[in-house]
Amino acid sequence: MLNGFVGLVLMAGLGHVAQAQMLDDVAQTLTSLEAQSLNVAGKVATHVFESGPVNQPFTGVMVEAQSADPGLVAEIRFRLNGAWNPWHPMRVVRSAVGPGLVAGYRGERLASAVTFEVRFLLDASSELEVRSAGLFDNTLDSDAFPAPGPGALAPSAGAESGNIIPPALITRADWGAKAFIGSPSALARPTHDYMTFHHAAGFSATTRAEGIQQVKAIQDLHQDIRGWSDIGYQFVIDRGGRLYQGRPFLNNATSLEDLPVFALGAHVGGANTGNIGVSILGCYHPPEGPSCAQEITPEALDTYTTLFAFLGERYGVAPTQIRGHRDFSSTACPGDNNYVLLPDLRTAVADLIESGNAAIATASMSADVGADGVVRVAWDFTSDFGVATYRLERWIGSSRDAVLATGTGAVPASYADAGVVTEQTVSYRLYVTGTDGREQRVGTIEVSLDLPAGHVLADVFPNPTGGAVQFRYFLPTEGRVRLEVFDTMGRSVAVVVDAVQDGESWYSVPLNAGQLRGGVYFYRVLVEGFAGVIFDQTNTLVVTP
Repeated sequence: MLNGFVGLVLMAGLGHVAQAQMLDDVAQTLTSLEAQSLNVAGKVATHVFESGPVNQPFTGVMVEAQSADPGLVAEIRFRLNGAWNPWHPMRVVRSAVGPGLVAGYRGERLASAVTFEVRFLLDASSELEVRSAGLFDNTLDSDAFPAPGPGALAPSAGAESGNIIPPALITRADWGAKAFIGSPSALARPTHDYMTFHHAAGFSATTRAEGIQQVKAIQDLHQDIRGWSDIGYQFVIDRGGRLYQGRPFLNNATSLEDLPVFALGAHVGGANTGNIGVSILGCYHPPEGPSCAQEITPEALDTYTTLFAFLGERYGVAPTQIRGHRDFSSTACPGDNNYVLLPDLRTAVADLIESGNAAIATASMSADVGADGVVRVAWDFTSDFGVATYRLERWIGSSRDAVLATGTGAVPASYADAGVVTEQTVSYRLYVTGTDGREQRVGTIEVSLDLPAGHVLADVFPNPTGGAVQFRYFLPTEGRVRLEVFDTMGRSVAVVVDAVQDGESWYSVPLNAGQLRGGVYFYRVLVEGFAGVIFDQTNTLVVTP
């Protein structure tokens, strides 16, 4: 005999796509239903659907449907040992918008080779569309049982300070969440490892009122029908960009600024540990049909980016660890329209972590490459909200190559970079540190050096000098290079280079000219190839006392 029942949840008026996707993500197995009969008695129409034999154990059934009748009733019965048992009520939960619904039942575990019937009773003037059915066995879910208390695992919160101001949070108290079943355990064991992008495959909401109703419906589905401890996600975002708290915070934080200790979720099967789940309301998988062809709104994408940047910065999850649900499970979630955004989302999150969303300053930058291969970078601060220091860095590819200049205050400055010897694109990044200790990147500019057609000996930089200088030259072909410094009497005072060097490359070689007496000197580059001397040029160097 089956005991207990649980109910459904509905989709915000979305079509077959939304419904099928929802069951695919929540049910463990999809099954078919065949229409058996339609009887009309007075104002009531009774629709009966029958499944084929179920060949694996299960504890619950969910059926997706659409009907505008608010008084619709759903029931289920099972054929056991050749006989039908009594009808059991199914819970029906409706979407905040549209006619979508799911009827759900959860009871004791049934063995395989069971057949069931579902019947819907509704106003005879109303239409009914049954879309799909799914089965689940919640005895296989680790989240179906009370979890160990928070003291069983050391909870982990984020760093005390950071560069990102998080989105405002609609808390569980704000949206009227039901209590967690059991005792939540900590998400991080001991670290936060992933941030995962989901879609709700329905439950679309644009306003706050709709969002609250849809988050409640998801909690009903996950908790009452599916048998989980609570809503499966840590966070939910609506299409207006509002952020809702999902699972409870173990330290009773009421905002993200309070650095919540996250509770373990139930959103990616066996990969929930250390995995922060965030779901957007709506359906975003066009292969399922036009009703699931929504695209993420700019407001929702902005909230996703800001939230992931905050979590990445404060909780130590690298932006490269942003995943889609389908990366962990056999599902279409978060939908093709969202999954294709992940590479750009990772980049946007990484950039936001560096630039911040509460500006310390704004700046403009320019760069010019001279014929000598020296890059002259200039910058000006267009606003200052508390700059203590600045720093100019040279990056090649994804790695920092050098720190070129530092200073205090938001003052205009420039730097002549004679150290670039690569034909790769080079980026110059300007960082500031605020008076409050925060650090941000406020400007970036990229340059590429075109390779000269022949040998080049650039003017030494700086010149005149009383200290360190950089000699720059370009070799179009391999050769033996001798770079030597002479005084006005023709005497050699320094051999800077004497080696075979590759072609198609700039070279930048330092010399501490401060060890020389003040006066005029000459530096000569002599390049020998297989046929003898192929380049010979001398320039002047002035050393100040």
